[in-house]
Amino acid sequence: MSNPNRPFGWRKRIGLLSPTVIETAAYDFYRLAPDGVSMCATTSNIEHWSRENFQQHVLDPIVTAVRYLASRQVDYIIHTGMPVVTTRGKGFEDELVKQIEDATGLPATTSIRSAIRALAHLGVRNIAVVTPYPQELHQSALSFLAASGFRVVAEHTMDVVFKRLQDVTPAQIFATAKRVLASAPSADGVYIPCNQWSGADAAPLIENELGIPVVTGAHADYWEAFRSLGITDRIEGHGRLMLSLSGNAPPVITAAAARA
Repeated sequence: MSNPNRPFGWRKRIGLLSPTVIETAAYDFYRLAPDGVSMCATTSNIEHWSRENFQQHVLDPIVTAVRYLASRQVDYIIHTGMPVVTTRGKGFEDELVKQIEDATGLPATTSIRSAIRALAHLGVRNIAVVTPYPQELHQSALSFLAASGFRVVAEHTMDVVFKRLQDVTPAQIFATAKRVLASAPSADGVYIPCNQWSGADAAPLIENELGIPVVTGAHADYWEAFRSLGITDRIEGHGRLMLSLSGNAPPVITAAAARA
């Protein structure tokens, strides 16, 4: 905080709801957020769910949690936890955002909707996807992207044990993405979902070496919140998407040019 006479989050307060712990998500946020932009985060403690208990174990806790965030005077709400949405199919992202907005009176987003908008913003249509998810959740993400108008030209899941996501290094994610891209010359972007691992640190490594835009779960969520709130500061060193907030991102490089 650069001015001791200003309160924490004097500029904007962003509410974040995570299905489980808040670890890498907070780390990523405070490296990106300009002065005066703060996070107020909570968790709905969702670990397992099914179609039969979805309302009771997922939706009801989400509504309770976002109402609490609204009571803390946040300006915007991010719902993270992409599989909660993708396993319900295309269209549920808008349903969930509407439920959050109706419950709180605040603008909101959910991770997959942020990612879809971020990919479109960067001009990405042919996507290479790298996830940490078990196969069922991985496939739900691929289906959701296809239903949203994207062409998945290569994909791979690292299938990481959920409670060990924090142990995967940015270098490991980068190496996996590099191998996936080697098999997909038509890819014009990479999507790395999940806010529970170090995808945000891998993004600049991929962009700097391979010259292809990358959208990660964390970057998409915060980009969407920042731009919705009119935060257009120049954010350097964290990839093309975050830099684009200030209107100073370099032009999108086509897949062919990136590999030339």
